[in-house]
Amino acid sequence: MTDVQTQIKQAATRNAELLSTLRETDHAPPDLESQERYIADLTNQVTASDKKLKEREWKRNKEFKEHEKYRDSVVKRFAFKVSGNRQKFEARAEKEEREYFEALQKEQRERKSREELDRLLAEAKTVRDELQTAAERHRAAQQELDSLYTSIFQGPTPGFPDEDAKEQAAAAALQEYHDARVAEETEAQVVQELGQARQHMEKARLYGEEARSMSHWDMFGGGSMADMMERENLHKAEMHVQHARMSMSRAQQLSRQVGPLPDVNIAQGSIISDVLFDNIFTDIAFHDKILDSLEEVQRCQAALQHEFASAKERHQGLAADLRVKEQRLEETRTELQGAREAAFVSLGGAPPAYDTLEME
Repeated sequence: MTDVQTQIKQAATRNAELLSTLRETDHAPPDLESQERYIADLTNQVTASDKKLKEREWKRNKEFKEHEKYRDSVVKRFAFKVSGNRQKFEARAEKEEREYFEALQKEQRERKSREELDRLLAEAKTVRDELQTAAERHRAAQQELDSLYTSIFQGPTPGFPDEDAKEQAAAAALQEYHDARVAEETEAQVVQELGQARQHMEKARLYGEEARSMSHWDMFGGGSMADMMERENLHKAEMHVQHARMSMSRAQQLSRQVGPLPDVNIAQGSIISDVLFDNIFTDIAFHDKILDSLEEVQRCQAALQHEFASAKERHQGLAADLRVKEQRLEETRTELQGAREAAFVSLGGAPPAYDTLEME
């Protein structure tokens, strides 16, 4: 028995084990690449959110100090009253209160967004750790398999040109598969983000409808309870609009084909106007603002649905292309296996026990 024949027989069992490991982990390198890009995107968003949060905190503190000057200043209140400018004082006080609560709400929204980013980043890193383990198994198995083949064929084998050609074709097919997998995984993330945006926008609509109902009640004597529930539902609607925009932003960063959404402005009430200037006319005016907000939400939903449908269509196309690349990779590996079997047989040795690789 020649040295080559001996090497072939000794390598057969280990060769089958390594091919099995590659079959199980072929998905890991492209998935890890996609996940790393996703984490980098989230990390950039965290940095931007931290900066914005500091700005929101500074603005809120500034507005609170201005608000305190009018809320707690007995001297100012008395001076305006004596001068006959009580309404001017109340208007200024309402303005300062409104600006403070607007700043406070913006800070709260940004803080909630920051918490959501922390959650997404933690989940993404857990997935990345799992993929790193699988990718390392894949790398180690491929490296050992390459060493095994090199020890037998010693690089290019002029006596077996067909085996060399098939090996190059298999390597090219593997690269095409990896590229297609990255594209498909990225578009799948786009679809996921847009799906989450749709869910948040629908919740915004539902809270807006509830606020509209409370506003209708307020017009017919609902009082402070109706005002409070109205504001609460509008605040929740605004929070979900912000979450929808966060998901939309992530989708746009993943794919340039995702277009912008129309603006959505959720009506916001004022404690002072609800208490001091609460009458049927102000109630009707604010009711109209809520209806305008609902129309904007619905227009945004329609645009979001269009983007979601387009992304799903793109993903379906990429998934179909990935299946073609998977099939081509399997074919080139099968062809390479045949060429190597022929090489082994021509040397008078039994072919190694390769398994047909199936893509995950």
